[in-house]
Amino acid sequence: MDQEGLMFPKTQKKRKKRMKHPRSILHEKNGTCYLCMLLDGNHKKHLLLDEHHIFGGPNRMHSEETGLKVWLCLDHHTMGTLAVHRCPDTMRLMHRIGQQEYEKTHSRQQFIEIFGKSYL
Repeated sequence: MDQEGLMFPKTQKKRKKRMKHPRSILHEKNGTCYLCMLLDGNHKKHLLLDEHHIFGGPNRMHSEETGLKVWLCLDHHTMGTLAVHRCPDTMRLMHRIGQQEYEKTHSRQQFIEIFGKSYL
């Protein structure tokens, strides 16, 4: 039906742009915790893992789109003393690792344009 004759024509709804969800460029979801393997050499399988975006806050979406995310056990994500959300040193370590991995295929300037600063 033609909308030109309507007093209040219906507006076309804009569709949301679908977000890309690529795989992590650091770690495959296989039941292991990235930090358990990195810090302890422990390849134990965990029943529950959380997805952690290395660069959070306003950069969370960029982290998702570039694959800068890892799978962490609860101790290394939120609960333990070395948890990435509780320990600034662990967070800095993850930022450095994430930037180094990104810079294997991109330049530092490209990283800074996306994430706002260099963590190295």
